Amino acid sequence: MSYIRNILLIIILLFSVQLFAQKIKINLFHGFNIKTLVIRPVVGRFEYIADDNKPNKIRKSNIIYLTIIGDSVGLWDLDKHIGIFKNIKIIGISKENNFRIEPAYPALKERRYKGNIEIYVKKGGLFIINEVDIENYIAGVVESEGGPKAPPEYYKSQAIICRTYALDHFNRHIDEGFNLCDGVHCQVYKSMSYQNDTIIEATKITKGLVITDTTNSLITAAFHSNSGGQTVNSEDVWSSETSYLKSIIDTFSLNQRNSTWQDTISITDWITYLDTIGIEINQQTFSAKALSFEQDKRKVYYNIINDTILLKKIRKDFNLRSTYFSMKLTGNELILTGKGYGHGVGLCQEGAMQMARMGYNFMDIIYFYYKDVNITNLQELHLFNIYY
Repeated sequence: MSYIRNILLIIILLFSVQLFAQKIKINLFHGFNIKTLVIRPVVGRFEYIADDNKPNKIRKSNIIYLTIIGDSVGLWDLDKHIGIFKNIKIIGISKENNFRIEPAYPALKERRYKGNIEIYVKKGGLFIINEVDIENYIAGVVESEGGPKAPPEYYKSQAIICRTYALDHFNRHIDEGFNLCDGVHCQVYKSMSYQNDTIIEATKITKGLVITDTTNSLITAAFHSNSGGQTVNSEDVWSSETSYLKSIIDTFSLNQRNSTWQDTISITDWITYLDTIGIEINQQTFSAKALSFEQDKRKVYYNIINDTILLKKIRKDFNLRSTYFSMKLTGNELILTGKGYGHGVGLCQEGAMQMARMGYNFMDIIYFYYKDVNITNLQELHLFNIYY
């Protein structure tokens, strides 16, 4: 089977077409009410265009300051106040360009991006849109989601997954004037990729490749940090069954950074919680046995006396790392011994990294975590209006 997959890998890469650069619009600092912003050119040449649509050059050594003034944007550089505008676009005019962007109020960590920036006022804050080539966006997501120190085959699998997700959700925020946001609601995009050239290379090698199901439709390419040894059926988390997001035993995820965890809940807080959702614990029903819960294999419900609670509800209400935990009463506390990190559906990132370290290629990784799927070139799909 491994030999056949390697042959398929070679065929897919040989027939991967050269795609034209398609832009995607990403809302940066999504969910933050930004009042003041600093932009610093790093590589390339830039110009800004304001309400009059007249291009104005920005010196590489210059710094641009933007702040909210009523329903408009005030613009300064190092030398002077330039003006107040409804809309400002900062455009890279070189073949290669990138810039630093840092919210000053509220103070947030500086980020680095390629492409163009559009800034205007919306809902009382600066609304920031990064227009960037989709492959540069995907590389940035791969680095943001997977970090800069993973094996190359992992980066290839993550690039295909991120590309699949981006195209499947391309118009998720279209009514708001952009395609995707930069947070976990869509995909984490905290920077362009610049810490590891392997990520850029992995994105280029897999360019145009996506994951499809048996109907040749893009899959919901879900992934999480660590499965704890077993992934989850999609219907157990989102009430939506798929043919490809199925629970599997995942030994590759064991003995990794996020494989296990521990937490505690005071017995008072737990009984109060049960009472608020309609489960009463009295002197007759209170016991260590009644409150304990074992989960050797993943379950959907927490069972107590004659009642059940969805484990995903408990996880959300107590901000736990996963639903894969057991509980034991010790003194006045419930000790939670947990496994994994995240919702548990689809690809396990730490497991995929371990597979790559052990010599598996990106096709092996994808076919292990997603069932009955194909790695497909976009040329075979009717997505030309989006990507070509």
